[in-house]
Amino acid sequence: MSIIRKTMHAALAAALIFGFARAVDAQTLRMSSQWTEITTGAKVDKWWAAEIEKRTNGAVKIKIFWEGVLGKAKENLGLIQQGAIDLAAMSPGYFPAELPFHAAPNSIPMAMSKPSEATELMERLLTEVPEYDKEAKRNGMKALFFHHLNPYQLVCKEEVKGVADMKGKKVRTWGKDMPRMVQAVGGVPVTLGLSELYEGLSRGTVDCIPFSVDLMVNYKIYEVAKHVHSITLWEGPTNAVWIAVKVWDGLTAEQRKVFQEVSFAAARRDRDQVIAAGEEAIAILKGKGVKFHEFPAAEAKKWKAANPDFFADFIKNQEAKGRGAAARETIRIWREVVK
Repeated sequence: MSIIRKTMHAALAAALIFGFARAVDAQTLRMSSQWTEITTGAKVDKWWAAEIEKRTNGAVKIKIFWEGVLGKAKENLGLIQQGAIDLAAMSPGYFPAELPFHAAPNSIPMAMSKPSEATELMERLLTEVPEYDKEAKRNGMKALFFHHLNPYQLVCKEEVKGVADMKGKKVRTWGKDMPRMVQAVGGVPVTLGLSELYEGLSRGTVDCIPFSVDLMVNYKIYEVAKHVHSITLWEGPTNAVWIAVKVWDGLTAEQRKVFQEVSFAAARRDRDQVIAAGEEAIAILKGKGVKFHEFPAAEAKKWKAANPDFFADFIKNQEAKGRGAAARETIRIWREVVK
């Protein structure tokens, strides 16, 4: 056999071995998402997954299962801990007992007003307060990045002119703080998942929901509730993309770097696209017959005054668990971000 032929055979064998090794090393991670596939956040998740696959040269692929196909929103934490899924796009507000630090920005009402504040707050909390990483690890996870939402305004089947009109109104809530905000003005909190909102409004299970204008379009809420009021009941980071610690530890150092870089970029992309989607949604909703009402500033102030001191309660609860210093640092940073 000639030297040239031997060289060609050796190169071919090496290529086959290399290709086989890459096929063996390649892995497909299963990710459960609580969201519908048409939301702005879902589109960012698709970009994020595709970018990770591209930057790892196909060694890491992520298959996303939408709308709770692999598990309902409140089941995702258990599924990731059991190893049934590798990643989850889930809101920490559903797990206030297990994830109190992450759940606070996701559930404390009337404490932010702009998506950009949520971006800055979570970037600072995740890098400046070690308790956030420790809390995630205690639950077998690592938070990669947080999604954004436009302000959750008061969306109702009938017009609400002030605090007095909220008495007896059934309002969708989540977590442990949103229900107290509703009760502060005589409302009745009702726990509903995202997929239950349309039917809940249609059947009268709830009269009002805190919701953003773009999600009203995505979930067709305009068909069952046509009154939006200019009071922000909640704003902040929404579902995070979490990865199981065991999966994270199994990645190479280079792959972890890719995940971190792409996740940082995804958070910024998500913020910008969510803001743009909100601006577009207003015109769409007006075309669908939705009415936008000014909620009187004096009435909004009255509602806020009636609320419990959520920040003080958060600190008190964490002090009882020996984590008061981290809670106070969280609120200090929060007050710096939200002027």
